[in-house]
Amino acid sequence: MTTYIATDTQFDFAPRPGRILQRELDARAISQAQLAARTGLSPKHINLVIKGTAALSPDVAVTLEEILGVSAETWLHLEAAHQAHEARKERHNALAGFVEWANSFPRQLLIDRKVIDKNDSGPDVAAKLLGFFEVASPNAYGKTWLEPQASYKRSQIHSIDPNLTALWLRLSELHAAGLIANAPTYDSAKLRAAATLLPKLTVKDDVGKAFTKAQELLLDAGVVLVFVPEIPNTRISGVSRWINGTPMIAVTSRYKALDSLWFTLLHEIAHVLLHPKRSTFIDEFKADDDADAQETAANAFAEDHLIPRAHRAQLAAITTVNGIVSLANVLGVSPSLVAGQWAFRTKTWGGPIAKLRKKFDLAELIA
Repeated sequence: MTTYIATDTQFDFAPRPGRILQRELDARAISQAQLAARTGLSPKHINLVIKGTAALSPDVAVTLEEILGVSAETWLHLEAAHQAHEARKERHNALAGFVEWANSFPRQLLIDRKVIDKNDSGPDVAAKLLGFFEVASPNAYGKTWLEPQASYKRSQIHSIDPNLTALWLRLSELHAAGLIANAPTYDSAKLRAAATLLPKLTVKDDVGKAFTKAQELLLDAGVVLVFVPEIPNTRISGVSRWINGTPMIAVTSRYKALDSLWFTLLHEIAHVLLHPKRSTFIDEFKADDDADAQETAANAFAEDHLIPRAHRAQLAAITTVNGIVSLANVLGVSPSLVAGQWAFRTKTWGGPIAKLRKKFDLAELIA
């Protein structure tokens, strides 16, 4: 039997299958009434299918296959393509109502972080943002990314922009995704061992290489470490969270100080070791942070690894740059770490000793 439809036909505009059926009937000089008689379907149902008011169901597709010689799969493909096309049109119309939500995110920031393209506007921006956050609507975004923040542990005293915090968290997930997929099983003993080695890395002149080595040490312990540049108005220095059973630590170089970076990293390691898998800790590194017992414990863990308790008295007695350098040599760490801890304890943020706190931009060093 001759058919007038190519079974691999592709329609950019996804016409309704009833339109194609009518063309097939016209080509064969078969009326709708005649088709109804041949198929046993009512003339009304045939008419509804052709008009697109009724969907072309699998049983009708099989019947048309028998009568017209066009496979049921072809008819169903046409129906599915048409339904998807119509759904996308409805979705696009719905996106117009999400533009105001999308505009609450700084446009240039989204472009800079490659969430959207510079030529995107209106519904396209909303669509890309929803895709970025893997949600279907602003309401779903709120339930997924904003409401859980009530249970996030925060080590900070400033107000923050929740949308930008969510944006940074999602960027950290994406940065870590490939590593998480191939990470070995988390091993707390290996992570504790890695924590003792991290301060020794600070003597390296190349901070970027030291950070890369830290990533290797942590990955061997089943922990993914990534660097994600800070987003303004988030005040985040680091985060620790569990993703699909794998702990992830993401840090910024918010303070652009060597001691701050390594303190933050050790602080987040403490959260992974000491606190529940379900918790997400978003931290702004603060010397006077005593928000709760978990933050205090994480701070103590970091301090103990930077300046062991046996050397605290020596640290407290330091009054000169040479004293800082001498203690750093004893500990085998960068003078910046000792200077940072000295500054925190004495609340002296200026002067010759505090100037030993090495400044850098990790974004430039590991680009």
